[in-house]
Amino acid sequence: MARAPQKKTLKDFFLPHKGNGFKPLLFTGAGIAIVVSGLLLLQAAYVLQTMVVFTQTNFLASVLPGVLSTLANEDREKNGVAALVPDELLAEAAQLKANDMAEKGYFSHVDPLGRAPWYWLDQVGYSYTYAGENLAVDFKDSEDVEEAWMNSPTHRANIVKPQYTRIGIGTAEGEYKGKKTTFVVQFFATPRQGIALGGGIGSLGTGGGQVLGAEVETFDASIASFMTQVAASPTHTYIYVLSAGAALLLLLLIIALVSHARVKYVEVIGGGLVLISIVLGVLLYTVFSSAEPVVPEGDATNTIVIE
Repeated sequence: MARAPQKKTLKDFFLPHKGNGFKPLLFTGAGIAIVVSGLLLLQAAYVLQTMVVFTQTNFLASVLPGVLSTLANEDREKNGVAALVPDELLAEAAQLKANDMAEKGYFSHVDPLGRAPWYWLDQVGYSYTYAGENLAVDFKDSEDVEEAWMNSPTHRANIVKPQYTRIGIGTAEGEYKGKKTTFVVQFFATPRQGIALGGGIGSLGTGGGQVLGAEVETFDASIASFMTQVAASPTHTYIYVLSAGAALLLLLLIIALVSHARVKYVEVIGGGLVLISIVLGVLLYTVFSSAEPVVPEGDATNTIVIE
């Protein structure tokens, strides 16, 4: 009677021993095929998130404001500045501006009619002493947006400006330069008068009537959903996973080489280098093929002070 094939164990895959001919299966053709299959699944998930979920659903619009608020507050904390509080009325103004850019296909602090950003604050009756605006378009990752703003002197100044106490973010889908994209408007402000009730933010409009926002979740870094931030930053997440995978493969290769004197060095090293090269190739392609978000540069109209 023929003997039933023995089940493969983790030891067979990762450690050289007599049972696997002193050649861990991970570094054979079968192991390489498994790793490549895993990479294909990861790539499919990445493409699905960036090309379908982000562009064909309202997922990005629903999570991006909270995630960007968290990232802004993280950068403010690094610079010793107090956290911003989400303001529903300010977010309403940001949404109006985002909708206008998406509908008309422009990308600028000043709209085609020559109206400054503060026009949109006036439209919702937002009374302020300080206000600022950041814009972004053409991106696939929330962390890329924050990095682009922090690399732009005028936009960075808005994020870390200590006078600001409120933040409101709006997003809209539209076309820019013939390509479907997401427009992001980030407003900062210090209201002239305000009141907070149970987490809600209130602002006094220019007409003197009080407008109370509904309760808004504060996306503080300590309580923000990790999965939401991961989902809103697919490029950075994918890069982290690939980097960790390459490091893990290198570690496993070293362990395999030093764990047994009879290991087949040439075959194991060859298989290990092939695996690591494949992962690094995908990693480098992802890094260099990801587009930088577009932010307005050289525009001094993104801040205002009302004395």
